[in-house]
Amino acid sequence: MGLIERTDDVPATPAADEAARLEFGIILGDVPDSVSPREHLDGILRQVETAQEHGFTYICIGQHFLYRSFRWPQPIPLLAHLAAVTDPHVKLVVSVLIVPAYHPVVLAEELATLDMVTRGRLIVGVGAGYRREEFEWLQVPFEQRYKRLEEAVELMQLAWSEPSFSFAGRFWQLNDATTHVRPVQEPRPPLWFGAMSPIGIRRAARLGDAWMITVETALSDVPDLLATFDAERRTHGLPTTRVPIRREIILAPDVDEALSIYETRAGERFLAYAERGAEFLAVERDRLREGFRDWAHERAILGSADECVARLAQFDADRLGPVIVRPSWPGMDGDAVDRYLTDVGRNVVSALTK
Repeated sequence: MGLIERTDDVPATPAADEAARLEFGIILGDVPDSVSPREHLDGILRQVETAQEHGFTYICIGQHFLYRSFRWPQPIPLLAHLAAVTDPHVKLVVSVLIVPAYHPVVLAEELATLDMVTRGRLIVGVGAGYRREEFEWLQVPFEQRYKRLEEAVELMQLAWSEPSFSFAGRFWQLNDATTHVRPVQEPRPPLWFGAMSPIGIRRAARLGDAWMITVETALSDVPDLLATFDAERRTHGLPTTRVPIRREIILAPDVDEALSIYETRAGERFLAYAERGAEFLAVERDRLREGFRDWAHERAILGSADECVARLAQFDADRLGPVIVRPSWPGMDGDAVDRYLTDVGRNVVSALTK
């Protein structure tokens, strides 16, 4: 079976039985800091409630520190709250934590506690981070972030799985440490790695359970990158796994109008994210500057409901999923977010999950 497109003879229609395995989730985004904290939380709770109502079964949130002009709530306490207001089948995803910013023991115990609070519904997304200024503020050497990520993940897994352990690393050393907070899931929650380069994808394959396909990754590039992930898994005797994919789904009468909506909603924010990023985002910055629509056409699911369902039905659901969308962008009020989730839920999610 193909990595992105189904290669069997089942037509790409809402009635395709195999497409029923596709899952969907949302990622909670940043809002302008002019929005009050109370209003921000109320908007998140409303968004999560509507998402659940319309078949989205993964709730994700990323992480940033000291984020200029916008608010990005810290994921661990927020997901602890959301654990109390989400259905038992809904997964809660930290996507992704900037792991080098933490001492691994602190992070391991925080996440083990969160897995307890969610009753085993936690998925842990980890990454090295890419904003140099965050590392400068936190006084963590930016150039060490990848080595710190790998060492931290190794130490965290010991803290999650062993009653006692010693650890002699480059950055952290522990002697005869005793664990007292263990996750509900055994031996640990699933680990998703954020990555955009082949080196990072191989790291995800070697150390984690899944590579998170970023929204910046063109669909045409996914098969080769997923082959890189699979090859590294085979090298280490690890099984093939399903990987989550970030995509934006924009419904409109036709693709051109969908592109226009997407550009108005998200164009400036994607360019701002790229401008704030590290050196590896230079190519994305250049592509976005040349034209958002050309960039988006290769990365988003656009057009009428039938067109979007048909395109998503071609995904190999044995390998890809959940499909994670961002329903809320700066400038959208709660009613607009509700309309988006309702529209996509009724016309796309329900067609592919029933």
